[in-house]
Amino acid sequence: METIFTLENLFKAYKECQKGKKNTVNALEFELHREKNLIRLLEELTSRRYEISRHICFIVTHPTPREIFAADFRDRIVHHLLCNEISGMFEADFITRSYANRKGKGTHKAVEQVRSDTRRARRGAGEGWYIKLDVQSFFRSIDKDLLFSLVEKKIASASGASCQKMHWREEVLWLARKIIFHDPTKNYFYKGDPDKKSLIPKHKSLFYENGKGLPIGNLTSQFFANVYLNELDRFVTATLGVVSYVRYVDDFVLVCRSKGELKSLITPIDRFLEENLALRLHPGKVQLQETRKGVDFLGYFIRPNYTLVRQKVVRRCKARLREMLPAAGSNTHEGRKAATGALPVLNSYYGHFGHARSFNLRKHLYLEHMGEMTGLFETDETCCSLRLKLISEG
Repeated sequence: METIFTLENLFKAYKECQKGKKNTVNALEFELHREKNLIRLLEELTSRRYEISRHICFIVTHPTPREIFAADFRDRIVHHLLCNEISGMFEADFITRSYANRKGKGTHKAVEQVRSDTRRARRGAGEGWYIKLDVQSFFRSIDKDLLFSLVEKKIASASGASCQKMHWREEVLWLARKIIFHDPTKNYFYKGDPDKKSLIPKHKSLFYENGKGLPIGNLTSQFFANVYLNELDRFVTATLGVVSYVRYVDDFVLVCRSKGELKSLITPIDRFLEENLALRLHPGKVQLQETRKGVDFLGYFIRPNYTLVRQKVVRRCKARLREMLPAAGSNTHEGRKAATGALPVLNSYYGHFGHARSFNLRKHLYLEHMGEMTGLFETDETCCSLRLKLISEG
């Protein structure tokens, strides 16, 4: 009898979970007794005694305040195990213009597609138009019963040798149900400044979830978000017949040559969300204007012929530099520590800037913080490459 709960599947999920998390405390503790922990986890899954561990709750403030529930390392392994087993069959249903948390997609591909759509819309007479929409309090508002019914329906209709087996379906649905309906607020540890809790309004917090919502920060939440909004994707592209449509999580952009046509789509989209997914469009985040004025999307300002970095991102970058680089300029223990922390931050921002017209911006940042950066370069040879990146075209 085939089962998804094998040591081979679990070890594969463990190796994937390690990527980017190798030096975290939870990952190191698990690694200390890796074989023992994996076997114990396997036994719990096989016997259906597996229970989700305590989450870590914290608040991030940039770009906007968000409540994060981070799963324990062992639970992240289980998340990868489930996604490895079922993501392929759902991927076959996802449209090509859904760009969040999918292999070969991502923010930069989404931005490129929007730019391509705006150029296409401007061909011929007249100007192109776009409308940008946002689902209000998306993760907090996901209906768990509805989500599970979508998963259950897909699993029931899945084809393939292993998918046809009743035992396989029971295991997949048991694990999906446990993850979807788990309430992280019942067992969590809060990390950080307690005063930051007040930054999260009730309608965006799982502490007031009333049976709804998925925790931001888990792999399964990202995957299930695509499963949930695939219904919207299909409605917009198939039922409404919109060709130029790009979605990244709960933000989506529609491009057309007609302002009136785009405006007429708002009501049916909002009605579909409310009646079929228990969601609503954010009334304060509807942007309808000509493409020549630029599309504000995913940290970029997209025009038909070029892309710029959004000013909010530039301001955050400068604020981080002012915060981190002065200490890095001193050849002390604190300075070296600051340099170590500043380098990945700078490289991350450069990676973002590199997908837009940003030569003057990078040059300005280097010249403005030259003194602090000199100390940073002296503490780590790899920083020399960053210096070249910030002031070069390539």
